[in-house]
Amino acid sequence: MLYGVIDIGSNTIRLMIYRVDNGAIHPVLNNKFAAGLAGYITAKGKMSKEGIRKAVEVLTELRTVTEQITLDGVFPFGTAALRNITNTQEVLDAIRAESGFAVRVLSGEEEAEFDYYGALQSTPLDGGLLVDVGGGSTELVYFTKRKAVLGVSLPIGSLTLYNRFVDGILPSRGEVRKIEAEAAAQIEAARLRIRSGAAKQIVAVGGTARAALKLRNSLEGKSGNSAYETSFYGDFLSQMEMGPEKLTGRILKIAPERIHTITPGVAVLHTVAKTFGCRTVVTSPYGVREGYLYYLLKERGILHGKQP
Repeated sequence: MLYGVIDIGSNTIRLMIYRVDNGAIHPVLNNKFAAGLAGYITAKGKMSKEGIRKAVEVLTELRTVTEQITLDGVFPFGTAALRNITNTQEVLDAIRAESGFAVRVLSGEEEAEFDYYGALQSTPLDGGLLVDVGGGSTELVYFTKRKAVLGVSLPIGSLTLYNRFVDGILPSRGEVRKIEAEAAAQIEAARLRIRSGAAKQIVAVGGTARAALKLRNSLEGKSGNSAYETSFYGDFLSQMEMGPEKLTGRILKIAPERIHTITPGVAVLHTVAKTFGCRTVVTSPYGVREGYLYYLLKERGILHGKQP
């Protein structure tokens, strides 16, 4: 069986197709568009007509792709780019009218839950803090003994922080400081609910996490590693401030579409690690898309995934 998942995010819109085999899902196609929908949000919190046209254009193209493949189901969903705007229904109606996709908008709590559910299927989880720095929001899930205890969604993301604080392509030292200050202020509320030091390890999911892992492994001359020390985040930011040429060249080789957002994303990860006293990070290949698919297929009795 083949299933498609369409993830409408603040930075990218992505179609993933998975094969379901022996109680597990396996990715077979990854089609990504750097739509940058967060850049089309007006000062009043509304997605502009240009942004709606961009979303409709990409999803109409993805409809053409899905029609060329025999799929047992296609599940489109939206995250911060659609839930944090004032004209969500207008955007959903336009998407459905033009592309035929009925998009489900996940709440922040649902996004955090599906992040954890996805990571649970692919990564040995005992205890720690799951972190997903997306384009428009950051999800945190504190878990212990393989049980999620608390999940929160924060209104900060790599793209929204870039749009708010950065004037050029790369942030200046002062702009990085402003990003970290904003991240610290947003994370403070979560810190009050999660005891500092209770989570020694970060489980990182999402595009920022994968790009950071690729960059770290590239700089260290390693491959295949999914775990490293959180001190890398501080080293990254220091090098960006002192002389970004080497890092910029590496980023353009491994994740060119993130050249402008990876520094704000790493700044959030660095702030999370400092705030909660996390020393190590492990990067999970699965996150919200896989968690959402597992949830839906389990709900239909097709899979029997591990419980979140």
